[in-house]
Amino acid sequence: MTIVSVHQPNFLPWVKLLAKIAASDVYVAYDSVQFTKREFHARQLLRTRQGGSAFLSVPVRHVGRRQILTEVRIENRLPWRADHLRFLENNYRNAPWFGEVFPFVSDVYALDHERLVDHNIGLIEAMCGYLRLNVRIVRASALSHTGSREQRLLELVRGVGGDEHLTSTRTTHQIDWTPFRAAHLPVFEQYFRHPDYAPPGGTFLPDLSALDVLFWQGRRAAETIRASTALLANAEPAAPARS
Repeated sequence: MTIVSVHQPNFLPWVKLLAKIAASDVYVAYDSVQFTKREFHARQLLRTRQGGSAFLSVPVRHVGRRQILTEVRIENRLPWRADHLRFLENNYRNAPWFGEVFPFVSDVYALDHERLVDHNIGLIEAMCGYLRLNVRIVRASALSHTGSREQRLLELVRGVGGDEHLTSTRTTHQIDWTPFRAAHLPVFEQYFRHPDYAPPGGTFLPDLSALDVLFWQGRRAAETIRASTALLANAEPAAPARS
């Protein structure tokens, strides 16, 4: 059986999204949806030396209209790449696995991507590669998907040969899974419990980029990330709640 998850390719994804990807055989990067500032498409939280957290943000060009993710261009006239790498070096250089993690992040930044999705997916691929996650990543923009939200999801899952769909969105949106039931395609819900980890002498901070746990645990972070998620069968629509 092939489990397929579908989610926007967020910047330096947090643990829940990376755990969802890790639990999948195929991850469809949903790059054909609208870009929004309030989402984590171009920003993410990371730890600071002072014991708190701060946002890293990728500057993007605003063209005064609705944009889908594949259309969003990075504002490369700003020195944001050097700023990001300096932030990571200043705040994580004493982490035990900095010497393994920082180089692959730097390699992605060195590619000078013009589009936000290319940069984000490059980082997701690098993180998955480092953790040796056996998952195939496919862009939604390369697949046919039309119709209602549910029909688009079904077409994306089928388009990569999926037999099962893993969702983490049923509790945030009313989703009618009728097309999946009609297609005899099971839907599983991601049940996520944030791992309670902390650096030596430090404190636990939730909702950071999964890059944080990589710096502190190295490849062992794959176990931490996988253990945070269980799959619940027979997902059904539910009342809205925070994802």
